[in-house]
Amino acid sequence: MEHAGFPKGLGQSLEETIDNIRNWEGKLSQLCIIEIDGKAVGELSYRIKGDGAAYPGWKICDFSYQNQGFGPKIITMLLEFLFKDSNINSKFPIDRVVWDTILENKRAQYIYENKIGARQIGIQENAWKDQEGNWRTSVEYEISREEFFNGL
Repeated sequence: MEHAGFPKGLGQSLEETIDNIRNWEGKLSQLCIIEIDGKAVGELSYRIKGDGAAYPGWKICDFSYQNQGFGPKIITMLLEFLFKDSNINSKFPIDRVVWDTILENKRAQYIYENKIGARQIGIQENAWKDQEGNWRTSVEYEISREEFFNGL
């Protein structure tokens, strides 16, 4: 999890993750386990705040599934869901999706800009402190509904 700013990992068991998922049920926000070939390899989540945007996050935590092309597929599937889901969009129409990554995660930035078609919208210096007390800088991204569907 160093690549996501958590050098000591999340310190959360699979059972704790499953409990968190159950506690999110029924909300217009969700936490999910990413499974590939029946194996739990990471997580994704999103929050709907009612401002026309969705705020997702994703992590492929199992090293053997990183750099295999799964990231762009997972992100694309999530974006398509957020823009098309009738339950979400009937209550809070989503016109854009906004997320961030740490400045050092150049691999993610390449994927967001070159594979997903997202725009970098800002850099927030000293946005948060990591587990070791170091200030981290985040890079913010956005993709609109129109940009997403025009890019498919």
